Amino acid sequence: MGLSQVVCDEPARGAEMTAHISGGGIPWQTRTPAEVDGFLDGLEPVAPGMVDLVDWRPDPDQPALAPVHAALAPYLGASDNSKGVYEYG
Repeated sequence: MGLSQVVCDEPARGAEMTAHISGGGIPWQTRTPAEVDGFLDGLEPVAPGMVDLVDWRPDPDQPALAPVHAALAPYLGASDNSKGVYEYG
């Protein structure tokens, strides 16, 4: 099983993100890492466990990803520019 979720270390800031993105017509729920961890109680994670995806088995030979949909383009790189917000998986 695989799982990835955009998380925010600050719950209030995450709630603002959820409201903003959902208000734009994209169904969205930002969670804290602890909330995501709660979904996984009783499961055995694969090393290195749940971390920022850039830290999970980085592959220097990974081919480039396809371009994102135009509606999502404003959010591209958001985790690089805003520490405390990242994709957790």
